[in-house]
Amino acid sequence: MTYTFKFATTHAISLQEFIENVTTSYQGLESLTEHTLHHLAMQLQLLANNKYFLSQVVSEHVLQDALGVETGIVYGNDSFVLHVNHSPFFQVRVCFWHPDGEQKRQNDQMNVYRCLHDHNFGFLTTNYYGPGYISRLYQYQYHSDLDVDSASTLKFCGSHQLSKHEVIYYEPSKDAHLQVAPSAFSISLNLMFETNTNKQFIFDPSTGRIIDTVISSSDKAQQFIKELSNAT
Repeated sequence: MTYTFKFATTHAISLQEFIENVTTSYQGLESLTEHTLHHLAMQLQLLANNKYFLSQVVSEHVLQDALGVETGIVYGNDSFVLHVNHSPFFQVRVCFWHPDGEQKRQNDQMNVYRCLHDHNFGFLTTNYYGPGYISRLYQYQYHSDLDVDSASTLKFCGSHQLSKHEVIYYEPSKDAHLQVAPSAFSISLNLMFETNTNKQFIFDPSTGRIIDTVISSSDKAQQFIKELSNAT
């Protein structure tokens, strides 16, 4: 289930301090107790209180990119990976949320504003800038037999707007959500943990049936290699 943590503090930390604090307290999924989650949520909130670090990171990245310097930062149209820790794995990412009709293809099935989905990894998220997007929250019970066209136990749990001074934890292979576009451009901060081996699903919110699976880029690469090997 989703967990909500609320913090009143206005104290802020740097990105480097955040990474160091997470590295010290997070030792892998087995260490992700309620106490550790609360601590990590607090660290994410302290980073979100720093309203200068992101512009500094972006400006430094743009300059280094122009100079041909490898930064290790991965970015796409709607996200920006700030840091990846490999052992144990965690990832720090910012996501950009545009008002409906901006930067989004409304006829795209994988459009985040039209796609009710789950994740096979847990993550903490908080609002960094703007009013924040709204999530329609669902839960379901995962089992290995679930696949496309399967009925699920999908249950609507209400709607929630991602707000400042609040951190949300989504459980893997249990929580599903459908994002609603914010009223104005918004940014969220995510702390993401290891993936499990479960499939990720896209659901029909009206029936609860699974209409598609989400295939990661690594899975696509492995599938391509397999198909190429079979062809030869």
